[in-house]
Amino acid sequence: MGCLISYKWLFGLIGLYVGGGRGFILGFLLGWLLDSMYRRPTIHFTFQHGHNDDFSGYQKEERKWQPYVDVTLQEAYRTLGIRETATDDEVRQAYRQMALRYHPDRVSTQGEAAREEAEKKFREATEARDTIFRARGL
Repeated sequence: MGCLISYKWLFGLIGLYVGGGRGFILGFLLGWLLDSMYRRPTIHFTFQHGHNDDFSGYQKEERKWQPYVDVTLQEAYRTLGIRETATDDEVRQAYRQMALRYHPDRVSTQGEAAREEAEKKFREATEARDTIFRARGL
């Protein structure tokens, strides 16, 4: 929350003043409910476990923080020009539009440099679609 005291403690103190011990518990629960409803979105982190040997010969776990959201997945959405909340059909449609625009056979008459650039863009669009579908389990 953006303030110094959360709703659960504020409502708990008001409940304590009004109704004693039971009022504190009910106020605390009500404040906890409000805190959970109006909480800002958070970024979740996961552990990446690595193993190192310490001086005694036993393996010690090394923990590194990694963001939960995969950066390559965000780049894939950015490549196709869609949002992360796009449906599967919108992903397919965005890929088709990119594939039609950058297919190497369509730009073969414009020269070798244009063909190589189109092949690169076409490959990026295909990799982006595959990354998104792998992340979604399709």
